[in-house]
Amino acid sequence: MINITKTTVLWVICSAFSLVAKAQEITIYKAKKIYLCDTSFAVVEAMAVSGNKIVLTGTYDSAIHKYPNARTVHFKNKFIYPGLIDAHCHFYATANGMSECNLVGSKSEADVISKLKKFKKTNKRTWIVGRGWDQNEWKGGQYPTLEALDKAFPNTPVFLKRIDGHAAWINTAAIQEAAIDITLPVDGGEILKRDGKFTGILVDNAVDLVAIKVPDNSTQQKIENLNKLQKQCFANGLTTIDDAGLTVQEMQFLDSLQNEKILNMRIYAMLSSSPATYSWIATNGIYQTDYMHVASVKFYLDGAMGSRGALMKNDYCDRPGHRGLLLTKPDDFLSSIHYLYTAGYQVCVHAIGDSANSMALQNFRKIMPPRMDLRWRIEHAQITDPADFKLYKNYSIIPSIQPTHATSDANWVGNRYCKNGMDGAYAYHSLLGNAGIVALGTDFPVEDISPFKTFYSAVTRLDAAGKLKTPFLPAEALTRQEAILGMTIWAAIANLEEKVKGSLETGKLADFVVLNQDLMTVANNKIMKTKPVATFLGNQQVYKK
Repeated sequence: MINITKTTVLWVICSAFSLVAKAQEITIYKAKKIYLCDTSFAVVEAMAVSGNKIVLTGTYDSAIHKYPNARTVHFKNKFIYPGLIDAHCHFYATANGMSECNLVGSKSEADVISKLKKFKKTNKRTWIVGRGWDQNEWKGGQYPTLEALDKAFPNTPVFLKRIDGHAAWINTAAIQEAAIDITLPVDGGEILKRDGKFTGILVDNAVDLVAIKVPDNSTQQKIENLNKLQKQCFANGLTTIDDAGLTVQEMQFLDSLQNEKILNMRIYAMLSSSPATYSWIATNGIYQTDYMHVASVKFYLDGAMGSRGALMKNDYCDRPGHRGLLLTKPDDFLSSIHYLYTAGYQVCVHAIGDSANSMALQNFRKIMPPRMDLRWRIEHAQITDPADFKLYKNYSIIPSIQPTHATSDANWVGNRYCKNGMDGAYAYHSLLGNAGIVALGTDFPVEDISPFKTFYSAVTRLDAAGKLKTPFLPAEALTRQEAILGMTIWAAIANLEEKVKGSLETGKLADFVVLNQDLMTVANNKIMKTKPVATFLGNQQVYKK
């Protein structure tokens, strides 16, 4: 028999009161400026938080008057913004790729080979896997060759994704290991040949023929990589990321890590269109926790400009007779988005070329009732026929754009899309004017993870590396206010989450970042010196400089 004494009862009562008191503790955060990023773009000096929610914003005097016993945290001469949202990236894939050879910045085919040889000395995997090469940055701009890889690695399978993920460079050992027939056509893809011989380059859907045969990382390695990447996200002020294209299995793995408190990044998950995805939706519907939100499906209509897979209305200037690749059959696309409409799911479509963008917009309007708040998204929207801008009007269609794509592509895209004045290219100001809002992301690992590079490219139309000497299509720049809204409240709206995050308003999650300088006023040439001092997720500090 358990002997319950008065002392035990008192201890239980006191502990209960202690827990209640702790739950009601108030912290007042004070800074030089706190940008709420609400509809009025209000600026205050203090924000009171209880638990993981904001309970007051305004002057410090009003906060301390209402909560006289509150703890005050004063970030002197610092600036607070809502936690930044990356509206389009590849979190899981980037983490998985951290065990691969990093080829970003490689200067030539020979430079890639050199990096791979060094990587092979410490790599224990049976394949050599890498990502990040970009032939557009090499002298001559030509694709690398099968012969170079075969000479360097005659017996080891090599699989190297291009920086945009829409092309891969492989060797003969990879062909043999994957057991693919390079003589057969690929729907929505290309096995590039020259004079009838395979060049070593696969484009778009052809990449998957080999990708599915590449051995995966161990579970432990995946967890280690995800935690490393999460730290990088928090260090950059990111508190929510939109993972643009996950399998059900990948989403469930991330969700399990969140439930076990191993991972605490907030994720807006776009499930990749597949039979497994539709089967999962039919059983589970919309799924949402404090950290995982599954309410959308991602489609790929075309490829990328860098690998000439973007679907265009006219021929590529540097490849006559070629207009890119259609990755999803039109009938399949239309029937799938109709099903998602009936299921209450958001549709997110990768569309880069003007033909792909037109197809997405036209099909959206076949399904969407006018002015119905569905918030279907066009991911990238890089080249839009100016005649199609009007298709955004009267429909809740949101362009989800990545400003650094414009400044990364600027030096070579005119050789492929040579329309007078580059009409409709990377037209972010025009998209905003027609759609009403834009959501901003990085598309990492295609671009750098830094949201400050996103901001810089959006407002200056220059690249952080300084390669552009003049702004690229400057009339399509966003204002500073538009850029920060695109990474906060507008991104939250695009994620169907504006009631809980995206702005620092009463009742919303206390997700915020403290910056060393004011993005709204700092000189253009100092934007890239912006650094997070601290990042908070639900009032818990997850990063401190």
